[in-house]
Amino acid sequence: LRVLSLDIECQGRRGHFPEAEKDPVIQIANVLSVYGEKTPIVQNVFTLKGCLPIVGAQVISSEDEEEMLMKWRTFLEACDPDVITGYNVQNFDIPYLLDRAATLAKSSDSVKKFALWGRIRGSKAKMRDTTFQSAAYGKRNNIETTIEGRVIFDMLPYMQRNHKLSSYSLNSVCAEFLGQQKEDVHH
Repeated sequence: LRVLSLDIECQGRRGHFPEAEKDPVIQIANVLSVYGEKTPIVQNVFTLKGCLPIVGAQVISSEDEEEMLMKWRTFLEACDPDVITGYNVQNFDIPYLLDRAATLAKSSDSVKKFALWGRIRGSKAKMRDTTFQSAAYGKRNNIETTIEGRVIFDMLPYMQRNHKLSSYSLNSVCAEFLGQQKEDVHH
C-alpha cells in the first residue's frame, strides 16, 4: 500500500481562521511511504513563491497558487496513493484544497481539473456534510470526502475515539505520545 501523508499551510488574515474563499494555500507538505517500509520514498513540499531549503525534502516552488495546486495534483496522480492520511485532513486540509481550487476556478480555467483525484478517469473528489452523534462521544459535524479508489484515514477522529485526552490539538497529542511538540514556523 502506498500511503500519502499531507499537511497544508494557509496564509490567513490576522485574527481570522483561514477561509478558502479568501486565504491562499501557501504550502502542501507530503510524505509518501510504502506500508511496512522504514523510510519514505518521497518527502517534498510544494510552496508558493519558494522557501528556504528543507533538509531531507524536495522543495517544489511555484509563482502562483493555481500553478502550485496543479503541480500538487499531478504529484498526487503520479504517486497514486492507496491511503491519504494526516491530522484533521478530513475536516480541514482536503476540503480546504478542494474549496480553494473551486474558488480560484471561478476566475481561472487553470484549476478546473484540480478535483480529479480518483483512480477512475474523470472522477472528482466529492464532499458532503455529515453529523455523528452518540451518548459516548456527543455530537460532531464532519465533512465526508469520497475519492474513488482511495481511502482517507484521518488521525484526529482516531485519537478522539480511542484516547481520553484533555485536548486533541496536534501539539497536545504530540506531547502526550512523542514527548515533543510540533515546531511552528511563521509563513
